[in-house]
Amino acid sequence: MITGVNNVGVAVRDLQRSLSFYRVLGFEVVGEDETPGATIRAGTAVLYLFQTSGPAPVGHRQPDLVGNPTGIDHISFDVSDVDRLYEALRGQVDFEGVPEDQPWGYRAVSLTDPDGNRLYFLSAIQGGQ
Repeated sequence: MITGVNNVGVAVRDLQRSLSFYRVLGFEVVGEDETPGATIRAGTAVLYLFQTSGPAPVGHRQPDLVGNPTGIDHISFDVSDVDRLYEALRGQVDFEGVPEDQPWGYRAVSLTDPDGNRLYFLSAIQGGQ
């Protein structure tokens, strides 16, 4: 039986560039291999970044999700205070907008990593989910 998610694998074009980016977000490297690849962790979130020479993804995914191609669309991270995270990082990364309350019970903001992978940061709204 499934008991959780062990990691999410993310294909990147330049491993060192991606590691630098994810370190800004608070991830730390917990393992590296000859792929080249690296396992990174922030809290209970674990990503496996691996360098690929494959083609860049086709098309740009839309934040509203409707009309996006099939496949993994985004990764959402729980954070204790999305506004505080936004203020701490906004000069270092390019957020797509500002934190906003969502009808599904979270306050959220998003950005894309250097390879266009969309990342969401979520804080539960009091009385929400």
